[in-house]
Amino acid sequence: MAAAVDRRAIASRIDAIIGIGIKRSLVIIDEFEITFTKPITEKLSNLKMRDIIKRKNPYLYRASGISTCEELVKRAFTEYTSTIGENYFGSFFESVARIVSGGVKPASGGEIDLDIRRGNEAFLYTIKSGPGGYNSSIEAKARQDLAHAEQRLRQDRVTTHKTMAYAYGRRRSSFKDGVEKLASKVFWAQLSGDSAFYIKFLDVCAELMPLFEADTTAPYELLLNEAHELFCEGDTIQWDKVMRLVSG
Repeated sequence: MAAAVDRRAIASRIDAIIGIGIKRSLVIIDEFEITFTKPITEKLSNLKMRDIIKRKNPYLYRASGISTCEELVKRAFTEYTSTIGENYFGSFFESVARIVSGGVKPASGGEIDLDIRRGNEAFLYTIKSGPGGYNSSIEAKARQDLAHAEQRLRQDRVTTHKTMAYAYGRRRSSFKDGVEKLASKVFWAQLSGDSAFYIKFLDVCAELMPLFEADTTAPYELLLNEAHELFCEGDTIQWDKVMRLVSG
C-alpha cells in the first residue's frame, strides 16, 4: 500500500526541486493521491481482464512483439490507466496551481478553478490540461463564468483579471474579449515566479511515481492472475484463446 512509501523523503525531494517548503510539498503528495491515484485505483478495482482484452487489437500486439503474459497485461494495463488518467490528472494540475500560487477554488465558480487575490485585484483562472482542452462549448462556458464572476466582483470594487490557461502543450498566449489565454510555460511561471517551473514539475511527477506504483500494484496483480486463468499457461500466451475472447 502507499502508506509504506516514505512521504517525508518524497516531500523533501520535491522541495529541493521547486522550493515550496516541506509543508506544501506534503500537500502536493496528498492531492496527488486524492485527485489521481485513489480514483484510478477505485476504477481498477472493478476492472476485469476479460473486459479489457475484448477491446484490444491482438494483431497489433503480436506485430509489436508482445510474447509473454506479463508483457500483454502490462501493455493493456498501461494503455487503460493512461486513457482514464488524463481526466484525473487535470484535477491534480488544478490542485498544484492552487498550492503553488496560494489561491483557492471559488465555491460557486463553475469553470473557474483558481482565484488569487492581491489587494483589490482578483486573478481568475480556468485551467485545462492539454492544448485540446478548450473546445467551443467549454470555452464558451468558461468565458461566461469568468464574466459572471467579474460582474459580482465589480460590485465590491474589485478589479478582475480573467485567464484561460493550459497546463501543458504548445499553445501561444493570446488576448481576446477581455480574457487572456496563457501558454503552459507562461501560466506556471506566472503562478510560481519561476520561468523553469514547467520543466521542474516533470521531476516532481517523477518523485510522485512510487505513490502511483504502490496504489496500482494490487489491481495489476489481480489482472495478471485473471489473465493466467483466461489465456495464459505459465508466461506463455495462448493466442487462440485471446482471439476467441476478442472475436468469438
